[in-house]
Order: sequence, then structure tokens, then C-alpha cells
Amino acid sequence: MLRDEVRKNNQDEAAKSQERLMNPSNNDNEKNLSDPNDKKDDVEKLVNKAVDEKMKEKELSDDDDSEKSGKIEQKLKEEKAENQNDQPDDLQGSTVEIVQPADLKPKHLGFTRTLLLAMFAAMIGTGAQFGYALGVMNAPSELIKNYTKVIYLKRYNSTISEYYQDILYSTAISVVALGGVFGGLLAMPLSDRFGRKTGLFLNNIPAVLGSILMVLSKIIGSFEAFIVGRILIGFSAGFGATVGPIYINEIAPIRVRGSFGACFQLFVASALLLAQVLGLDLLLGREHLWHYLFAVPIIFSILQCSLLIFTHETPKFLLQRKRRRAAERALKWFRCETNSEVVQAEIHDMEADFHNIQSNSNRMALRDLWTKPILLKCLLTSAMTHVAQQFTGCFVIFFFGDIILFHANLRMDYASYAMLSCGITYLAVAISLVFILDKVGRRSLFLYGLIGMAASSCVIGITILKSRNIPLFHMIFLEIFAMMTTVGFSAMGPGAIPWMISTEMFFQSERAYATSIAIIVNWLSMFLIVMTFIPLFHAVGALLFLVYGGMSCIFWLLAFLFVPETRRKTPEQVQILVAKGTVYKAKHQQ
Repeated sequence: MLRDEVRKNNQDEAAKSQERLMNPSNNDNEKNLSDPNDKKDDVEKLVNKAVDEKMKEKELSDDDDSEKSGKIEQKLKEEKAENQNDQPDDLQGSTVEIVQPADLKPKHLGFTRTLLLAMFAAMIGTGAQFGYALGVMNAPSELIKNYTKVIYLKRYNSTISEYYQDILYSTAISVVALGGVFGGLLAMPLSDRFGRKTGLFLNNIPAVLGSILMVLSKIIGSFEAFIVGRILIGFSAGFGATVGPIYINEIAPIRVRGSFGACFQLFVASALLLAQVLGLDLLLGREHLWHYLFAVPIIFSILQCSLLIFTHETPKFLLQRKRRRAAERALKWFRCETNSEVVQAEIHDMEADFHNIQSNSNRMALRDLWTKPILLKCLLTSAMTHVAQQFTGCFVIFFFGDIILFHANLRMDYASYAMLSCGITYLAVAISLVFILDKVGRRSLFLYGLIGMAASSCVIGITILKSRNIPLFHMIFLEIFAMMTTVGFSAMGPGAIPWMISTEMFFQSERAYATSIAIIVNWLSMFLIVMTFIPLFHAVGALLFLVYGGMSCIFWLLAFLFVPETRRKTPEQVQILVAKGTVYKAKHQQ
């Protein structure tokens, strides 16, 4: 069809040109007299040439359609991008998505040198104090018992029995929990009144006084001064365990807030291992040096006070006190950020959160925790996790590890070296927790930890029973390995998760009351377990660890049924999950 149309058009053009040629002209007489057949051949050649050219143009156009269309689309995209970049900045309130320019993005979304300095300053006087208070009593245990024996002999001119000697020793350990209860309860009101940074400063007063009393107790021959000093250290540990994480949480960016929260457990494990190392007989674990072990918290306090001078108050607290300019300066320092627009944006988000919290807190009262069914279920779940942390018997290993190994036929002077393996394990798991906490989830780690502690606690009890009849070294190694496993599973789950769950299950207006109740439950559970361990261990022996294993299984079942997954969930989502009562179903954990 195309060829015929082209041929027809060209024939018409050829005919018209032929007519012009046929017209007489003075200059073209010879052409007019030429042969007509030659003219006809020329016309046919012109027609064929034109047809071939048209066909070639058609084929080229068909081959280049895709390439041309691709170029056109690319050109349109480039024009669209240029138009978006040329958009005005006054599109506030518009639904158009505006890409933030590269120079307005925060340069530091994670760790900065100032943030690390503030974190270390906060944790050295809180997490380190807590961990050191837990681990310092184990290595010099025999020296402390001999000290109480000497004091009793001087006062009453008689010897004290071994059983009551152990009771006095366990009392000196457990009173830390009583001090922790009062310190934890006073932490929130004092830090809200004077500030987080000021609260950290004030926390060093009882720590220094308690350390001085414990050091002087050996010189003045007063075991009562030693117990009072332990109470003050417990007060500092409980106060710091509350204020320290609050300070870190309020200065850390959202991106690294989970890792910074796990740093408290990391400092606890590091200080606990330090206490075990310093308590060896090669260092301060000697007759004339053991009381200087209790002067180390003074060093922690000096370091914290020296470093806190260079840090700032948290921006959130400054905003609560209507000090916006000071909050901006503090946030610039923590973020190492010079762009004021980035700082203004984060300050605006903090103010929005503060106004929401302030509006909700007016409608929240303490009685709402047990009058509202959802809050009551969350509160009971949180309390159950804190009871599980203590009643599974993990911390008794750090407090009475030498006594446990002695009943497994290990010499007492070797027990302190064997306990180093538990401290190293606890520290290694605490370091790994920083990286796996947000990947695995709170609920999963808590369940894994409980079931692991159940198995390892049973192994500890069995090895103690068998070591009486089979005094072989491989039984001691098996018990040490079981103690390491118990400590590792505790650090992975029950040792750290309850504090996170307690804060992530409640809104900010509910969190203060819920945290206070969690503090009371946790420290009183520790006091009860530590005070009853020596009498129960003397009464039932290794069967006590079988009881701990059975309780771990019971708490695992309760946690499987009632503990929700709080990772990447808002408190509203968590409370709805608890209200359904089906947290054990995998689809509800999505």
C-alpha cells in the first residue's frame, strides 16, 4: 500500500515536470527535440529512487522508536528533578513530600566524643558502683569472717560459732538491698527537683561516706560501722541504678539508645570483675590489706565528679524548667552539631513529647495501677520478672561462690581464682548483649536465659551431691562450668531484661509509679534471697540449687504465657498485647 501511494505521487510530480519540459523555450530547444523514450526512463528511475528512500526512512523509524522513547523518558525525569529542586521553601502544611537538603541532615546520628564522655561519667559512678558492691564481698569472705570472730572475742571473751559467723556475713551482704530500696525510691523525686546531673553529684555523698566507714571499721574494731557503710553503699547503688539510666536515655539519640541502655549492664559486669581481681591474695586480698578493697568506690566518685564538670544537664530536663537556650547549648554539645536548624528540629520534638507527657500526667494517679485491669496486668508481669531475677539464684553465686565451691571439695584459697571465670563470663555476655539486644528481642532473651539457668542450676546441685562420694577434680571443673553457664544465661536474660520491660510497658505518666514498685520488688527479693541462703544451704545443702532450677522452670512458664515482646513497640501496643492474653502466640508478637 505504501509503495503504490508513493509511486502515484511521484508519477504526478514527474508528469508535471514533463509538462514543463515540453513547453518551448529559447534555452532548451535541444532538450525538447530529444527522444521521448529516454524521458520516460528517467521518470521511472526517479520514482523508484523516491520509493526506496521512503522505505528506508520507515525502517529506520521503526528501529529507533524504543531508543527515542527511552531518551524522551530520561529527559522528562531530569526535567522533573530540576523542577523539584527549584520548588520554594514555603510549602509548610502542604502534602508534597520535600526532600531535606544534605546540609540540613544531622552529621552525628550516633556516637560522638562528647556523648561517650557523658556516658562514661554517668556510668562510672552508677553502674560501676552497683557492680563493685555485688562482687567485692566474695573474695575476702574468709578474712571478713575472721574479722568478725576477732571482734566478738574481744567484746564477749568467747568464740562465735561458724553458723552465726556466716549469718553475720550474709547480713553484711544483704543490707545492701535495704539501702537500694530507699535509694531507688528517692532517686526520682530528687532528680526531678534538682536535675539529673545534680542527682549524680549528690549520689557520691553516701558512696564516699559508706566507703570511709567500711575502711575505718577494721581500724576501730566495729562491725556495726561496716554494716552501716554497706547500707550507704546500697543506697548509692539503688539511687544510681535509677538516675544513671535516666541520664543516658535523655541524652542518647534514638538510633543508639538501646546500645547505651545496655552500657549500664556492661559497667556492672566490668566493676564486678574488677572487684574479683582486686580481691585476690596477690593484690588486696590479704589480712592487712583487705579493708582497702572498700575504698575503691571513692575512686569511682572522684572520677565521676571530675568528668561531670565538663558535661551538661540533659536537654529534656532543661526544657521542663523552661530553659530553652540552655537546652539548645547542651544538645549542640552532646551531638557535636553546629547546624542550628538540626538542633532546633530535635528540640521541637522534645517539646512535643514533653507537652504530651504533661497533658497525660494530670489524669494519672497511683491507684490507677491496680484499679485499671490493663495496668494491673502489666504491673504484675513486670513484678514477676523482677522476682524471677532474684529467685533463680544467680546473684548468690557472686555473693557466696566461695562457700559453694568449698562444699564441692575445692580449697578456699583456690575458690577466688575459680570465681574469676564467672566474672569473665558475665562481662563477655554483657558485651555481646549490646549488639544482640535489638535483634533478638527482650522476650526471647528472657526465655532463653531462664531455661538455661534451670538446666545449669540443676547441674550445680548434682555436682555438689556427687562430689561428696566422688572427690575427683573433673567434678569440680564441671561445677565451675555450670556456675559460668548460670551466670552467662542470667546476664543474657533475667539479669538485664526486667529493667527494660518495666520501662517499655508503661507510658511516661505511668512509668514513675511502675518503676518505683519494680525497685521495691527487686531489692526486697534480693534481700530475702541473700538472707535465707546460708540457713537454707546449711539445712538442705545442694538440694537448694535443684529448687532454684525448679523455680526457673516455673518462671519460664509464667514468662511464656504473660511476658510480651516490647522491642520496637510503643507502650500502647504492648498494653494491648497484654490485654489480649495471648502473648505466647507468635503471630501476636509481630
